[in-house]
Amino acid sequence: MYPPKDDTSNIYEFSPEELVDKALKTLQNAGIELIEWSSLLHRRMNVPVIIKNFSYLVPDDKLDAASKLLADGEGLPRSQPPPLLIRTGGDFYKKARMYRVTRYTSLALAQHLILYPASFASYAHSDLSPAPRMTSLTEPLCHTVLVPSRPAVYASILRTMKLYPRFDPVRITLQSDLSQLIDYDLYGLDCGYVDIDDDELCEELEVDRRVEDAMCLVEEWRRADALRDQEGWVGDALFKVVSGLWSVEDLPWSRPRGS
Repeated sequence: MYPPKDDTSNIYEFSPEELVDKALKTLQNAGIELIEWSSLLHRRMNVPVIIKNFSYLVPDDKLDAASKLLADGEGLPRSQPPPLLIRTGGDFYKKARMYRVTRYTSLALAQHLILYPASFASYAHSDLSPAPRMTSLTEPLCHTVLVPSRPAVYASILRTMKLYPRFDPVRITLQSDLSQLIDYDLYGLDCGYVDIDDDELCEELEVDRRVEDAMCLVEEWRRADALRDQEGWVGDALFKVVSGLWSVEDLPWSRPRGS
């Protein structure tokens, strides 16, 4: 049995990549800034994630206008996540504006262009710079988007984690994201996680040297104020996780509401 398809529009004669490209160009033509986020950003930082959805941050005060352009201008249908996904994914679904770019209507199979309010990640404008967009298209309409700096990515994750209770789904997802980014980006491990009890493998991969290099890099970021650590805890916390003194589960969290 084939998955259900929506044949009410001929927009799906285009590939998901082409639909996303057209939509992003429309948003940029309307003066809406696009910040690369989630899987696309992690792929840029060497994490070998599969790109299922195309996630971007837009200014909070432009989110409604952007949504209207995608729905009315581009004809992309908006998907509403079911209550189960909202419970298991938290704000990653509550805050998402999901626009389907495949014929498939099932959320398990469909691909989406997803817009989030920029406040969700809290980047400063100084954290961002234009860069070529991650795409497989040879001649895209949308060539560049805003991309946060490496230290800004880590600082944003830590700050966001602190806003949620320890077992909130957003925090749990970000813990996994942070672990992967540290392994693939900061440590530069092509294989990702390495069992530190495997002495032979650790020696072969020069794990100690990789950890020391990552610690030095975080120290450089702290001295240069690249983490925007006005709170005074972000750099120290990141250093402790990178050095192995803390696990990602040890990072600060908030108290549940009403506790």
